[in-house]
Amino acid sequence: MQKKIRAFMEEYHMVEEGDCILAAVSGGADSLCLVLVLLALRLELGIRLCAVHVEHGIRGAQSVRDAEFVAGFCRQHQIPYKMYRCHAKEYAKTHGQTVEEAARELRYQFFYHAAQELGADKIAVAHNQNDCAETMIFHLVRGTGLKGLCGIPPVRGKIIRPLLCAARQEIEGYLAGKKQEFCTDQTNEELIYSRNKIRHQVIPILSQVNDQAVSHISQVATFAMEAVELLEDLAGQAQEKYVFENDMGVCIRQELLQESPAIQRNVLHNVLAGTAKSSKDILKIHVQQVRELFDRQNGKQAALPYDLEAERIYEGVLLRNTKENKKKPCHIDTVGADSTQRSWELPNTGNFSILSHGYQISTRLLHKIPQNEEIPKKLYTKWFDYDKIKGTMRLRTRQEQDYLVIDTQGRRKKLKKYFIDEKVPKEKRDQILLLADESHILWVIGHRISEDIKVTEDTKRILEVRISGGSLYE
Repeated sequence: MQKKIRAFMEEYHMVEEGDCILAAVSGGADSLCLVLVLLALRLELGIRLCAVHVEHGIRGAQSVRDAEFVAGFCRQHQIPYKMYRCHAKEYAKTHGQTVEEAARELRYQFFYHAAQELGADKIAVAHNQNDCAETMIFHLVRGTGLKGLCGIPPVRGKIIRPLLCAARQEIEGYLAGKKQEFCTDQTNEELIYSRNKIRHQVIPILSQVNDQAVSHISQVATFAMEAVELLEDLAGQAQEKYVFENDMGVCIRQELLQESPAIQRNVLHNVLAGTAKSSKDILKIHVQQVRELFDRQNGKQAALPYDLEAERIYEGVLLRNTKENKKKPCHIDTVGADSTQRSWELPNTGNFSILSHGYQISTRLLHKIPQNEEIPKKLYTKWFDYDKIKGTMRLRTRQEQDYLVIDTQGRRKKLKKYFIDEKVPKEKRDQILLLADESHILWVIGHRISEDIKVTEDTKRILEVRISGGSLYE
């Protein structure tokens, strides 16, 4: 078994000569096997060994006895160790976690603290093949993607898991051969916990079907891990091509849909998790919500965890953190090098500046007409029926095909003809700002708005745009 574990450690480059390894020792069979194997291999591998034990304050006197057992074991084998005590139940209440979640979080905090105090390079924990198989089955029944099939990784940062190549039966056999006693956690026998049901009911039945069931399930984890690594590499390349950040948030280009569905899902999940700065509550349903926006009309939105909001825009989908966008103004500046044609994309919520002209632009989205407010009649404040805007709103100067809708029957008038009728001087026409939805002019700033996007009694959402500062005709 020692040869098997050494080969596994070398395959995953778990240690280097001269490393100090901190073994996490609970007193159970797995952790004692881990320490004994590392003790046996330390001269061959050229490593030093130390240990850490965390007493969580959950199981009363039994927990204290386990801590004393570990202390005696470490003294017997002359292993430097650190002992920590905490109150996992109190921590769980304070942080809104289950006791299991709190215990794990505290445990790893102490592991890293001990590693720093003892000068350890790596932290060895005692997960085995059965733990990996149980984790995969747990993920499967809850619902998972390919990542959930990866089980438990052999290496993650400073954490190494040398026993992932060994089944629990092998571990207990190894300890029996060494006549090594170990502690038993009675809570591991209680079937009120889902993982214990998998351990004591599901795994035994699967092993009746095939006595190598645990080993085969763990092997699938390795294959899944390799597939995930390849997929993440391809998704990373796609993300570089189709995702960019600007002052309004993160824009995911429509061209992402040219990629395979697997890459699309991977990119969208990564972008959501990156924007949220956490992947914990980013689920398949949220990825699907964002994906569906690509097939909907401009302006459609989806509310997501962590105060995220996704919106369909002309280029694809815009993802933003609504709290962050409210806190800080965005700055929009010229797009394109042609000085005769200036264009700025206008988001639907926030305070924005066009730096080159000194314009201050405020936009807000209203879900009904505010009490005691009337439709603005000011030249530089307008309300629009937001759901009638089909594309991406842009502030720009005029283009050849521009038109306005001039009545409720939908009749159009060329912008050039409108300027002539309104006697706007020729030298001013190329300088007047327009709020445009492609060639459809929503608002000639300082003049009129299109008839078809005016607010009516049937309007559900109102976009308010205010422009001030600078010289609007320069």
